[in-house]
Amino acid sequence: MGQGDWWSAALRTLAASTVASLAIVLTGGAAVVVSSPTVSAASTASGAKASASTTTTTTPPVPTWITAWASPTDLALTSPNAIATAATARDLVTVPVGGTALKLRLSNLWSTVPTTFVSVTVGVQQGGAAIVPGTILPVTFAGGSPTVTAPAGGDVISDPVPMAVHAGEVLEVSIAVAAPSLVSLHYVGPTTAPYPVDSFATANGAGDLAADPAATGFVFGDSYTRWLSALFVSGSPAQGTVVGFGDSITDGFNNGGVSWANILQTRIAQLPADQQLSVVKEAVPGNTLTAFPPGTSFEHKSGGLAGVTRFGSDALTLPGVRAIVVLLGTNDIWFGAGGETGGRPIPYGSATQIVQGLQTLIGEAHAAGIKIFGITLLPRASSGSVDLEPPELWTPTEQDTLTAVNQWMLTPGAGFDGVINLSAVMADVYNGACQPGLPFPPYFTADNLHPSTAGQTAMANAIPTTLFGIPNAPQVPPSVAAVPTPNCPGAALAEQVMTASATATLAPPPTTTTIPKKVRRPAPVRHPTRSTVSTVDVLLGSVVVLVVALGVLFAARRRSRRRRAWERLGRRYRSDQAVHARRRVSVTPTAPGVGERSLASRATGPPRSTQAQPDRTAPGPVPVRSVSSDGSSAPRRAPG
Repeated sequence: MGQGDWWSAALRTLAASTVASLAIVLTGGAAVVVSSPTVSAASTASGAKASASTTTTTTPPVPTWITAWASPTDLALTSPNAIATAATARDLVTVPVGGTALKLRLSNLWSTVPTTFVSVTVGVQQGGAAIVPGTILPVTFAGGSPTVTAPAGGDVISDPVPMAVHAGEVLEVSIAVAAPSLVSLHYVGPTTAPYPVDSFATANGAGDLAADPAATGFVFGDSYTRWLSALFVSGSPAQGTVVGFGDSITDGFNNGGVSWANILQTRIAQLPADQQLSVVKEAVPGNTLTAFPPGTSFEHKSGGLAGVTRFGSDALTLPGVRAIVVLLGTNDIWFGAGGETGGRPIPYGSATQIVQGLQTLIGEAHAAGIKIFGITLLPRASSGSVDLEPPELWTPTEQDTLTAVNQWMLTPGAGFDGVINLSAVMADVYNGACQPGLPFPPYFTADNLHPSTAGQTAMANAIPTTLFGIPNAPQVPPSVAAVPTPNCPGAALAEQVMTASATATLAPPPTTTTIPKKVRRPAPVRHPTRSTVSTVDVLLGSVVVLVVALGVLFAARRRSRRRRAWERLGRRYRSDQAVHARRRVSVTPTAPGVGERSLASRATGPPRSTQAQPDRTAPGPVPVRSVSSDGSSAPRRAPG
């Protein structure tokens, strides 16, 4: 390779390396690929037609912090301790994934005045309200303060707590207050069996027992959590978080708090630790998707803020969220038709309004760079007075609204990243029945609205975990027999959805790269999932590296030229020395009797002329000697 070729090749190599480095910088260091077509479990109600879509996806990095547990606060405590004074609450949290540190989020959402938490600790549950001695760690805020004041209607997040957290472990978070404080909580269900105890509390006046591992003094055990709304972990091998965003169905109401989200987590727990995700329930009993006028829905009792209102705080801004699964809208229909009051219908809860609400969630999720999946509204029917609930009437008009919403969701181009048709799975199309508009009795509790454990299991099994970028997790064995009815279109549709979930596989490694679209994260993002470096700093660093590399190449080129020049001078010098040596030998006197040849003719090779050549470096003629016939030499002058 010549010098010019070598120089050109070096420049081309450097340019290619620099362009590749800048491309990685500009794309955020992530591999951006076009995924292969994926088939969703969505199917139209009229047939077993699956929809396919091709999307551009970015492989998300493993986040620094992920949400291991979450529970929205949906109302304020009313009794027996509506106002806590000099008291301590102790919430129970089961963490599905491990980690090396944790942070807590405390909510003061339903209080109109600030609330000061004087002491907060975390430890490992021993049993009931008792904590394993030696495991209690203090929780600090704002860089080391043991106390913190949450603003009215707001929340606070703790400092990181170095603590080894193990998957499946139950932690106890103790929260103490001194001044009178309204308790914001998450309501799961009545305090009667089979609802589990989610928190303990002392009576007013018991004081700060946050650092006490004993259960003595915690006289209340309730099926709701007090103030605690989320727990985050870092150092986890898990890949991120899936948020189940919904109402009482997703919260496990009437089923002891067990829902499809819990069972989906059980499925995922069977995968290797580095392929798992945490599944958190951001579900509120009585929750509506759209906002209703005050007093016209269950919000004033328990329904919490509307889905479109709380979507940011309860889903988008949680750290490590990879996907959101939405099941909301059935309460909009019921309250819009009069709800539990039985009064005149109010102008809310139409199919158009529900669709608009879902479109709002889709737009916000995509703007935040988060995938969002929809679950079709489940079939339901009228019920009598059961489970401490008044009778609930479900009319054909309400059913028509539900069907219209589901048909829109299953329409290609609705906007979801995927739709799981659980309406088909939960319909009465098994064991000889063929009523796709009614709920399958074994899958529901007595109110014909909330799924039983069998129904929640069927829902969880119908969700392909490949939607979330992990391998398909093994299904949980069903607890009741449900054989699809032959020659029933609804049964064939349900069977198709279940089969698609059982056989779903991850897409093959992508090969086509594209430039990612810029997405706008909602502001403020309170929980950054990873530390970032300024793009300007990285670009400046790349320029410095380029300049240094060019300098090195120029220096190498200069050294190469100098080395070649010295080699040429060396060859010329050696050639001149050889010429001088031959000339000096040609003028040296010879011994007598040499004959007619000079000493120079003794060298190997053909005979040379006896006439010496002039030294062209001398200023004038150089005297030489010639040999006479008698062997003597006499000087003579060279010709011309």
